[in-house]
Amino acid sequence: MATKAARWSSSRHGRRLAADVELAPVYHQAMLLLLLPHVAGAALPGASGVSVARHRRDYAETTQAKLQRDRASDFVFRRFQRPAAIKAAFDDCRSAASFKLHESKDGRRGRVCSTKLGGDWVLAESEQVAPSCTTEEVVRAYLDPIHNDRWNADKVAKVILSRKKMPDGSAYYQQDLVLRSIRVLRGKTGPMRYSQTIAVDKIGSGNYCAFVQLDPQQASSARKPFESLSVYVGLQQQGEDVKIYAAGIMQVNRKVVPNLVVFDASGIAGDHAGRGTLWLSGHFEEKQAQDRRAAAAARAWPGARAFERTRDRVSALTQHAGQLHAQRRAG
Repeated sequence: MATKAARWSSSRHGRRLAADVELAPVYHQAMLLLLLPHVAGAALPGASGVSVARHRRDYAETTQAKLQRDRASDFVFRRFQRPAAIKAAFDDCRSAASFKLHESKDGRRGRVCSTKLGGDWVLAESEQVAPSCTTEEVVRAYLDPIHNDRWNADKVAKVILSRKKMPDGSAYYQQDLVLRSIRVLRGKTGPMRYSQTIAVDKIGSGNYCAFVQLDPQQASSARKPFESLSVYVGLQQQGEDVKIYAAGIMQVNRKVVPNLVVFDASGIAGDHAGRGTLWLSGHFEEKQAQDRRAAAAARAWPGARAFERTRDRVSALTQHAGQLHAQRRAG
């Protein structure tokens, strides 16, 4: 494209471009700093696009059914629901004041809530904001095994992600997990293996809902954290940031979590849909800080202004070349 841009531009512009692109090695270093965040993002799963199960223009008009404390097993997350509608469905089981601010040294930050339901059932929720990113970037980070392994290294030993197709042709992800052994009342659980499916729906041009469930078709260890698991994750673009709401309803496996170990019920549930998901805010906080450092380093370089002028000229010539090419094809 750069060659075509030089050929289609006037000879005067061509000479200026030739002079500008004779960059010293330090120019190349500055260019690398400016492009690095985008190069890193391209390595995430789904760089060619998130595999979407279903897509519609707007959220569903139907209202999400309310959760009943003593009938948690009957609750089903409906597709294309607004995060606010899902959150409101739990109002009969907990108050809005139940959400508490959670901050940790590793960068996780948000509001979380764990609610004990009837029997062995638990509701876990979280709210957070991922700065300076798009909803698709958040989905890709959420699915990326490398990020999951890094932010949950103390609990997760192995994560494998693969794309699958339903019989009707809709796409979904299969996530195979191996959790580290944890100590319970009478010893340790040993490694816990299980698989879950993740279906991603898209609403409009930039909002997403993800649904996570245990995959009964895949082999699992007898000792896994849950007998049943259903998680909703809603992503909404708000300016340059992404608002994330997650809710999970799960039946705790009492082979792993004895009745007497009350704190583990909320703890394990919270790791899956509560505070454990808050690594997304931490991840994009880190990325934002890296971008700022790279921009500051580029500005501090003596040739930064000349480089920016050159970059703008190349961008303008490339855009102009693209317009000429489109005109020629149309003509």
